[in-house]
Amino acid sequence: MIAGHLLVDALVQLALIVLLLMGAFWLLRQAARRAMRRLERDIADPARLGRLKTLVYASRSVLFVLLLAAAVLMILHTLGVNILPLLTGAGLAGLALTLGAQILLKDFFGGLILLIEGQFNIGDTITVGNITGVVERLTLRATYVRDFEGRLNVIPNGDIRTFANLTNNWARAVVYLNLPFDSDIQKAVSVLEEAMQRLQADGEVAEHLLEAPQVNGWFGLSDWAVRLCLTAKTRAGKQWQVAAALRRYAVEALKAANLRVELPFQLGYRE
Repeated sequence: MIAGHLLVDALVQLALIVLLLMGAFWLLRQAARRAMRRLERDIADPARLGRLKTLVYASRSVLFVLLLAAAVLMILHTLGVNILPLLTGAGLAGLALTLGAQILLKDFFGGLILLIEGQFNIGDTITVGNITGVVERLTLRATYVRDFEGRLNVIPNGDIRTFANLTNNWARAVVYLNLPFDSDIQKAVSVLEEAMQRLQADGEVAEHLLEAPQVNGWFGLSDWAVRLCLTAKTRAGKQWQVAAALRRYAVEALKAANLRVELPFQLGYRE
């Protein structure tokens, strides 16, 4: 009789644990769906939306695993299994995994920080170390960057300590020109300023400009030339296209004015 009562009590406890687990899973799914709907309603930027969705999915998965592990331990305890050795073993295994997976944990938390702070998005051009390219994918473990030669670089998030975002809000196109010492630098500056005015009239280039291009004469000196500098504030991601136009307009204008662009001695192109 006593054994029957114990069995009934155990079955009731097991049923209660399963019901509580199912209820917790349902609440967690509903919370995740509500969070997704709110994100889709309030956030228009697809890159930021994707980043926050990844964070929601990751958080939900972690909570699912924790709830399931707790439920399994409660069921074993209800069935009379001594879970202390399991907890001790799990603790030792967890310690071993933690010590052996420090890099993975470092990448995981680094990914969380990147997702939460939104320091760069999918589609941004970034420089990490000696790698420059477009962010194609961002997960909790790694950032996937496609460089300009088409290579896909997988960068662990834990290794991203310092980086440059080349397409955040605005950018600057910078072009350097070297002229011989015997050149009329003032004339060169005037010629380049006129060229920059023509560049602004070019509709294909002007739409990418945020400010008028600037010509900086006597920007620097080397042992073989005088350096001039052209700069232009551009829309994010358009600095390379604008820089190409700056070079084209500048070289054509200098050539028309019989002003020669100097090249280093070691290249063997000096006339």
